[in-house]
Amino acid sequence: MFEHFNLIKDCRNYKVKLFQCPQFLFLIMGLFIILSIVSTYYIARNYVEPEIVALVVLVIAAVLFVISYVIIYSFEQMVISSEIKSEFVNIMSHELRSPLSAMKWQLNLIQRLKPSAEDIIPMLSVIEEKNEEMIKLSNKLLEIDQIEDTGLRLKPTPFSLTKVIEAVLKEQEGFAYIKDINLVKNIPQESVFVFADEKKIKDVLSHMIDNAIRYSLKKGDVSISMEKIPGFAKCLIADSGIGISTGDSKKIFTKFFRNQSIVSYQTRGTGIGLFIAKAVIESSGGKIGFESVEGRGSTFWFTVPLLDKKHS
Repeated sequence: MFEHFNLIKDCRNYKVKLFQCPQFLFLIMGLFIILSIVSTYYIARNYVEPEIVALVVLVIAAVLFVISYVIIYSFEQMVISSEIKSEFVNIMSHELRSPLSAMKWQLNLIQRLKPSAEDIIPMLSVIEEKNEEMIKLSNKLLEIDQIEDTGLRLKPTPFSLTKVIEAVLKEQEGFAYIKDINLVKNIPQESVFVFADEKKIKDVLSHMIDNAIRYSLKKGDVSISMEKIPGFAKCLIADSGIGISTGDSKKIFTKFFRNQSIVSYQTRGTGIGLFIAKAVIESSGGKIGFESVEGRGSTFWFTVPLLDKKHS
């Protein structure tokens, strides 16, 4: 009868803490109800004052109410977790289908046309590009797993944030030109040195600038600014896009979340870039945030520690 009753194993399967596990909470609630009934009986028998008995009943009812609330909250968290998993499957299916289909079409063309060595090179380039997309997506998923299990493993070194910003802007010029977006740079001429993981910070910048371009209206501006504040360098990426609704603001850095306005405007996207960006910045000792007005654009910002004498 009790062979499947293993609280610790069940809670591990749900991936929740013991005090968030519904089975454990139900057990605690049952034990508390039994103890409450027995305690109330003895108190009522030994104390004739009805006020004391009423007070005990009220306390017991309050505790039961709290436990019931915690149980309901735990089930809500499990439902949210289930929805996130479903959203994950939908997103990944969509994101993987495009590169896989492109690779399949190119391979079918090669088999059917049997092109010469010279003609086959562009086809192989497409396959290589799509394969690289899948590798990047896989790496992002591994990063999420790492964030949730052990935390990010960063390799902080001194580097010029100024040069990283310029490099990312250079890489994004072509995309901005296609989208008819004007990139506006407002950063100090002298190099600003910080102490962080250069590759991760570059990834954060690339993602934020890519988002700003992607979701801006045509002939709009995307402004990239950088300034020094006490102990930190602060980067700001402002766009003239669709903005973020008040209801979505609290969820913008959560895993697999996509702004509903963005979904209707642009179908591509995994909803994990800002989740990873937040983990990178906070693990680096900085902060991340945004300001937005729906329909008027958004400004995302983050800070990273300046290079100090200890690390120079």
